[in-house]
Amino acid sequence: MKKLSYLMLFFLSAFLLGGCADTEQPYVGYITIKRAVVEAAANSTATITADTDIDSPIELKSIDFGEGVEEWCTVTFDGRDITVTATQANTGSNYRTATVNVKCGYWLTSFVVLQKYEGQEYLQYDWTGWTATGSDVQENDGGGYSSLFTEDRTEFWHSYYGEPTPCPHWLLIDMQKELECSQFAIGRREAGGNNYPSVKHMNIYTSTDGENFEQVGEFTFELPWTAPDGTVVEGNSPLVPAEEVITLDAPVTARYVRLEITATNNDTGVCQVAYCKVYEKL
Repeated sequence: MKKLSYLMLFFLSAFLLGGCADTEQPYVGYITIKRAVVEAAANSTATITADTDIDSPIELKSIDFGEGVEEWCTVTFDGRDITVTATQANTGSNYRTATVNVKCGYWLTSFVVLQKYEGQEYLQYDWTGWTATGSDVQENDGGGYSSLFTEDRTEFWHSYYGEPTPCPHWLLIDMQKELECSQFAIGRREAGGNNYPSVKHMNIYTSTDGENFEQVGEFTFELPWTAPDGTVVEGNSPLVPAEEVITLDAPVTARYVRLEITATNNDTGVCQVAYCKVYEKL
């Protein structure tokens, strides 16, 4: 009888433990808060709405302005609406950000506040982790495809010139996720203080799947070219703009950007591209 009791106790314990193991955690809701953007002027405000199914009020825990940075904004809450007020003007030449930490129900989460600099309309996307490939490349000159994602214009993609490859050349950039693209900047190679206007014409295409592309922009820079001061430029020169900026009439959603070079300012088809920046509209 004792053995039977022990056996029943064993099976009962196993059943209870098994039931506990399969028990899910109680549902605690969700909350998502997007970035808030305020203008450069003092007393500028922006109101955003938290996406949440939690009834509990949203409470401020802290605002992180960065080490040594003076407080420059305040945050207030009205239900799901969050209002950010800039208490100081941003008189610098760059935007600034702060991280707002909040509590809602069981959730601790955060969102970013960005204050523009005077006249800012666009913000460059972080290109960390972006990759590129293309029709051809001169591996030992300029740094290759990875050079498209650095500010250093002495590093660049260079078309293959072992046996000069005629146009068109193309570069395919994978931004790793879909982004709202409103502006592009195509950097020129720099050496010895001179900018290289090797690209005469470029088409810009975008795609969400890497297979179906739509042209969204283009530029032409043809030599000889007359600089704003009246100087006629016929080759590499510090007067040549460091980059070409292409602004779209309306933003496009894309993961992939294809740059197609259809003509160069030389007879060989050789050309360089220093970087490809992509911007969102603020």
